[in-house]
Amino acid sequence: METKVIKSSNKKFILWTIGGGIFVVLGILFILSPDKFITLLIKNTLLIRLIGIIAVIFFGFALIILTKKVLFDKNLGIIINEEGIIDNSSFVGVGLIKWEDITSIEKSKVRSTYFLLINVKNPKYYINTPNRIKSNLLKANYKSYGTPISISANFISCSFAQLENIILNSFEKYRMNH
Repeated sequence: METKVIKSSNKKFILWTIGGGIFVVLGILFILSPDKFITLLIKNTLLIRLIGIIAVIFFGFALIILTKKVLFDKNLGIIINEEGIIDNSSFVGVGLIKWEDITSIEKSKVRSTYFLLINVKNPKYYINTPNRIKSNLLKANYKSYGTPISISANFISCSFAQLENIILNSFEKYRMNH
């Protein structure tokens, strides 16, 4: 049995953490001193303060989830074997995706980030998770892309091109056996 392991990337995690931290700090500054951020585009201090609150909530939550996942989840990354893809690469990683459940794999791009969309026979199986936040994010993926499962290289130790190559080659190899 051949197993490929793509580990999480500490460097990418640190960069995402720094970026999220910057947005939290900016959000706090927007809340505390909105008058310093008045521009030709946004002149309303209430709107600036609201943007700050949203930034602190969103990026603060993301930082907490990211930190918790990295510190307490020892299986962070992606494992590919004859059974399927074990996706534990992000907060919305669904765990084992069996080759027999996968109908197709597509590449998609949102802004500058590429994703592999894993189309499955029973999307609701992957959406129904006890974690309501994760379930809602998977539902949003399903509504937007037609599948709840999307895998990026954002937090793993390889490029998107390498990830795509490994997963597509493994899909071709193993789907013949199922």
